[in-house]
Amino acid sequence: MQEAARAFTVAWAGHDARPGRDSSYEDASRRAAAFADGELAEDLRTHAGGIAGGQQWLKWKERQVNVTVTVLRVSVPDGAPAPTEDSGFAQVIYKLTEAPAQGASKESEQHVALELRRVGEGTWRVTGLPHV
Repeated sequence: MQEAARAFTVAWAGHDARPGRDSSYEDASRRAAAFADGELAEDLRTHAGGIAGGQQWLKWKERQVNVTVTVLRVSVPDGAPAPTEDSGFAQVIYKLTEAPAQGASKESEQHVALELRRVGEGTWRVTGLPHV
């Protein structure tokens, strides 16, 4: 479960606005869909990022920013039920590093809550983003 939460977060929050890399803000969502299931996976593959995502993408593209994710901790969110054999919640705390082609990098600590389920032959997939 923790590995699925880590892989999803790295794919979902990472962006590469350097030439020849990602073509839009939504590329990260499409990568994250590989670690998701159900309606969330479909939404990630087809949903547009909206105005805020588009504006952020333009800023990153202008500065040729590579946004990388380092997972710091995966835990059960405060107040969430304990995981079961087939489902659970995870809070992923991660460091986001924005590295432009020129100039200093910027780091921030972020977090995301995920709902996960065991699917198929024991593979964990993210099925919800409760607070996004």
